[in-house]
Amino acid sequence: MGSSYSPAGRRTRRRQALTFTAVFLAVVLVAVGALGNWLQWWNIGPAPAERPPCPEQTVSAADQVKVNVFNATARRGLAAAVAKELKRRRFRVQIVGNHSSTGVIATAVSLRYGRGDEILARTVALQFSGEVRMLPEKAARDEHSVDVVIGGRYRAMKDREQAAAAIAAVPTPAGCRPAGSPGA
Repeated sequence: MGSSYSPAGRRTRRRQALTFTAVFLAVVLVAVGALGNWLQWWNIGPAPAERPPCPEQTVSAADQVKVNVFNATARRGLAAAVAKELKRRRFRVQIVGNHSSTGVIATAVSLRYGRGDEILARTVALQFSGEVRMLPEKAARDEHSVDVVIGGRYRAMKDREQAAAAIAAVPTPAGCRPAGSPGA
């Protein structure tokens, strides 16, 4: 008769079996938990922070904007001077001339642009100080240009550095969520 048949031996074997079973079940539970978390059945730990949306670009690069400059005042050469400065700022000047309507426009600057070209017009508007009147047209323009009409209250354009800073692209932070995509 060995000690394995004694009551003490049976207790030892039972204790070993229970210990092995408990350790085995603990390992299985941890493995299932890790697998479920990895497969995103659930999340263990703090909830992941929702990614912030990427900033929306509200202006365009100057070299992407076509402009036509018109003088609606009695001051000679005003459209040419404004067009020259817009060229220095990398805008693509196409037409320079006098405004065809009679009378002086009361605002400093009026911008006319086609449907869908709001960002282009906003980019041009940020070049001018004083009152800038935005005049969207009902139809889209084939050439996607902005008409700059210089009015009677025009004094000067904004400082180059100030205007360049106003139309600088917004940096896109790492890990942001593009517009229109679902969160997180």
